[in-house]
Amino acid sequence: MKIGTLLPSATEIVCALGLEKNIVGISHECDFPSSVSNLPYLTSSSIGKHKSSENIHQSVETLLKNSLSVYDLDLELLKSLKPNYLITQDLCDVCAVSFDQVENACRQVLGSDTKIISLRPQRLKDIWEDVRRVAEELKVMTAYEKFKIDVDGRINYISSKIKKNSSTKRSVLTIEWYAPVMIGGLWLPEMIEIAGGNYLLATPGERALTVTREQLNEINPDVVIVKPCGFKLEQTMQELGVLKRNIPLENWKAFQNNDIFIVDGNAYFNRPGPRMIDSLEILSYCVHPKIFPEFHEKYGSSLIKLDSGVDFMQS
Repeated sequence: MKIGTLLPSATEIVCALGLEKNIVGISHECDFPSSVSNLPYLTSSSIGKHKSSENIHQSVETLLKNSLSVYDLDLELLKSLKPNYLITQDLCDVCAVSFDQVENACRQVLGSDTKIISLRPQRLKDIWEDVRRVAEELKVMTAYEKFKIDVDGRINYISSKIKKNSSTKRSVLTIEWYAPVMIGGLWLPEMIEIAGGNYLLATPGERALTVTREQLNEINPDVVIVKPCGFKLEQTMQELGVLKRNIPLENWKAFQNNDIFIVDGNAYFNRPGPRMIDSLEILSYCVHPKIFPEFHEKYGSSLIKLDSGVDFMQS
């Protein structure tokens, strides 16, 4: 069995199900687990690396306005690898190769011998269901059952510990992008509720909402989590000036109480796969740091707690 994965979450799902050895090609953004790094890239991006958040947004807008794809698919490599399964998504053309591109590729170079498995998670339960569907297609349901037992146990641990130790819910704002400002949607509101918080400016199952500074001035979150999609910690830290310029952080309780967190948005929250349970644990720590110190110990290298000092206020 040969598997091609066209987005990071697909690669992580296949690896979590114990089939890493069957992967023959990955997307150019797949970086976890690190052992997949030597596999050939089936995709490439039309947007250059190391661009700022504002430049990335402008580039994506221009491509989509001109009906151009953000990503390219290597048809010759695909033809030579001949995967039996190709795992893609049908949720966001900005996140990975579009479903239409994949379908066209199969018609052109692969034919009926390759089966497309398309992921389209919108709610938290959809993520776990996608893992189950992949496991069912690839005939590794035992691996899925073990995975789901672990996920359920970790969610129950969070819920029971919050119920025992906290009687108040804190208001939480998760920032998906900051040039322009977008608020995390889809599965994020549900995760905030599990973590014992109240979500702001978001709707469960709906895509990220673009908001104005005026709208942001009308709220006063207790906790702010900045996790730009695709950005590692160092990329976000280099753009604190943009963050300050576009978001009235200094007006919020979260700023005054030092409850603003920068999280690795490349690894967590934005990849709807097995590490979403890790993302939930990070979120739980950010909302209730005194209740979940063990999660800071576990994920401390993937998040930074900002304070209202000079470094943060630099432009």
